[in-house]
Amino acid sequence: MFRKAKNKAENAVENTDVTPKKEKVPMDKEKKKKIRRRVIAGVLAALVVAFFVRNSMMAKNAAPMVTTVAVTTGDVEQILSTGGTVKSDEKRTYFAPLSVEVGEVMVSTGDTVKKGDVMLTFDEKALSDEKQAAEYKMASNEGGYESSVHKNNEYVADLSEANRNLPVLEQQIADNEKLLDELNKKIEEKKAGWNYNGTNLNVSVMEWQSIIAQDEEALADISEKEARGELSDFSEDEIKEMRNEAEIKLANDREILLNLQIQTQYNGYEEVNNKEVRDLQRQAKDVEELIASYKEYQSEMKSQKASSESGVLDAGGKAKLEADTALETLTNQEKLDAIAEVENGLKADFGGVVTELEAIAGQPPTESGKLVTIESTEKVYVRLSVSKYDLEKIAVGQKADVDIAGKTYEGTVSKIDGMATQNNSGAMVVGVDVNIDNPDENIFLGVEAKVYVHMAKAEGVVTVPIEVINSDRDGDFVYVEENGVVTKRRITTGIASDSVSEVKEGLSEGENVVMANGMEFEDGTAVTAMPMP
Repeated sequence: MFRKAKNKAENAVENTDVTPKKEKVPMDKEKKKKIRRRVIAGVLAALVVAFFVRNSMMAKNAAPMVTTVAVTTGDVEQILSTGGTVKSDEKRTYFAPLSVEVGEVMVSTGDTVKKGDVMLTFDEKALSDEKQAAEYKMASNEGGYESSVHKNNEYVADLSEANRNLPVLEQQIADNEKLLDELNKKIEEKKAGWNYNGTNLNVSVMEWQSIIAQDEEALADISEKEARGELSDFSEDEIKEMRNEAEIKLANDREILLNLQIQTQYNGYEEVNNKEVRDLQRQAKDVEELIASYKEYQSEMKSQKASSESGVLDAGGKAKLEADTALETLTNQEKLDAIAEVENGLKADFGGVVTELEAIAGQPPTESGKLVTIESTEKVYVRLSVSKYDLEKIAVGQKADVDIAGKTYEGTVSKIDGMATQNNSGAMVVGVDVNIDNPDENIFLGVEAKVYVHMAKAEGVVTVPIEVINSDRDGDFVYVEENGVVTKRRITTGIASDSVSEVKEGLSEGENVVMANGMEFEDGTAVTAMPMP
């Protein structure tokens, strides 16, 4: 019939060939509490049922009573519930811009500041004296430098212009000389082509003139032979036909010769006046003029380079003068900028919390120059530690609900570390950052936050309570009750919430599954079903 879960466990221990069960993902504490309450309720119900079953069986040989749950269709959302620490995504430490006594300190460690709030001031007279001294040094330094290098700058500009233009001119001259060679080559090729055609045409004209002479001789020969009576063997019509054929051939050959003579004349004209050749010749002339202008400008630049090189200051002296002047200018300008920044007090660049304070009113800055450190409350995140079981289900971009001191904020998974670390319990965990999308002034840095990451959701799927799912070496299964008989059914599960699990394969909506509560059933066991309301 059925056996207790204890017997099942004992049998599993005795069987040394049993393969390890599939590793389960550990649940968070809240989820465990909910499931524990459900299991306890189910166990109590089973005990009650078992009590009545036992009494019934003792009274009469009746089928055992079991509690069943109907398979339903609904939505399942998988949420990771965990805790983390609120941290700032932006931190700045302010250092003293110059060695001037601190005036008044307006903040203390732990104070909240807004962007633009004055955190401390400096002694006004000391600031004024420092500013005036820096301005005098700046003016003196700039005047001396300008006087020393004014003329040198002119030479430098001329030399720079020459050095910049000469390579360009050399390249332009070389490019245009190459272009001119190509144009002249094309002109020669075109002329050579027309000349070649003219030679061939003249040869053809001479050949056809010879052929026409032969045609004329053949026609005259017919007349002479006729006059001498040498064509007496031919009839008058035949002689007439012979003469006609000779005359036609002569006319056709003369027409061919005329066409050749026309082509010869056209070719001779094109050889001298061809438009393409004339265009190429004009282009070549333009390029020649351009090359001449480039060479003239090149000569000017060479002369300018020679004269400017002789007037430029010695490289070493110029370098030292520029370096000394630049360094003095930079030093004085940095001091003036620093004074300008703190004339009205040292202000916070963003809203946040004062986490460190070393400035003391009436005293100069510390040796390190550190004054105050603030951490932003405008850009904050919660640092989580995720186990390997949840790592594969969490991803950047997932939304989360963040509970900080009783207030809920919207969050987004923004970063997942690329390596694991060992926590205080010795377990390997991976750091995850959840950015708080809507922070406000109620954010407290360093406090614990409860985070609910929405990892996955399935809508309109087959679902069953988690308590009805059993597992063995072959995977997950449930007991299905149909017409008073129990059948063991293998199932494929999907995502699960803290109360229900998605069933991808093995069950259909409306079927009844048994809440086994640790008991085992053999296929075909007769039972009396008590549907759970």
